[in-house]
Amino acid sequence: MYTDSKILKSLFYVQLFSSFLVVVGHFTASVLYFNDPFWVVALNQISRYGTVLLTIATGYLTAYSFEAKSPTPRDFFTGKLLYIFLPYLVSGILYHYLLKKEMPQTTLDFTNILMGKTGDHLYFVFMICQYYVFAYFFRNWITKRNILYVIWLLLAVQYVYINYLHKGWLELSTRHMLPSWIFTLYMGHLLYWYRETILSFLRNNRSILMLLTGIATAAAMFFVVSSKLYVAVHLTFVFATLLSFLVLMVFFLELVDHLRLKFRKGLTYFIFLFHSAFLILFKDFLFEQYGEVAWVFQNTWYSLLYLGLIFGCSFLLSLLLGWLVKGLEQLGRFAGKARRERLQ
Repeated sequence: MYTDSKILKSLFYVQLFSSFLVVVGHFTASVLYFNDPFWVVALNQISRYGTVLLTIATGYLTAYSFEAKSPTPRDFFTGKLLYIFLPYLVSGILYHYLLKKEMPQTTLDFTNILMGKTGDHLYFVFMICQYYVFAYFFRNWITKRNILYVIWLLLAVQYVYINYLHKGWLELSTRHMLPSWIFTLYMGHLLYWYRETILSFLRNNRSILMLLTGIATAAAMFFVVSSKLYVAVHLTFVFATLLSFLVLMVFFLELVDHLRLKFRKGLTYFIFLFHSAFLILFKDFLFEQYGEVAWVFQNTWYSLLYLGLIFGCSFLLSLLLGWLVKGLEQLGRFAGKARRERLQ
């Protein structure tokens, strides 16, 4: 039987792989402006798995947090404020500056930052903030006892909202809104609550695992060759990603004892948040130096080197930010402890 510690380590590598896919997605979108070889188109389609994998992982970790830590509202939301919301605001200001070459000044500027409109990928964090509020206040209503029934209701909510209810309020896309992701997120809760049963079953039934791997691979190939674009909230895509999530979990569970990178709180989130800044900065630099960037994206090896550079810089910055935020967290705890001692 897999231990929770080992499962969490495996999940960290799934998150790291997912964040890499997100980087690949935005990188290939840039390449497609200049060149469209099959491998770029294929990577662009496959990269869409990244956001959905991160969504399922977020649900899993939230369910784990509620059960293992039983956080008070103060503890729960203070952690999200420090690790999620404040970096989100910083990234929003950064992207506003990088794209408009000026700091935000108007009410509209700050409203766009709050609603995740300054970066193409920040919609996800705007939605996740909604989810954390919802999940905390419904943690005693949606539980392991009823999830196998509630999950069908959430499936209906996600489908109906995307296809019939969303009206583009405040010029927000479906991806900005929690109902478009609610089933996907709570599939993460379900997987957490039934982790031992599901993972042990797959470990002990290799033929079933191979079948799931085959189906997941076939689904990925289908999305690559399909003329229809399946966005991350599309339920067909969600189910395919769910299979990939299970396969990846078992894959990394077999490897995790041999992998040396330790868990870093916030690492994958910060990669997700700030990688586009390097895409913008490097592209601007190349324009300034050479007048155009097509020569990079029209060469396969230059393109791959460019992708590695983007991810590597994002990784290093995220390590630094994780260390910084952890230091602020520890400083806050120390200050709180000192204040309590003075009051005694």
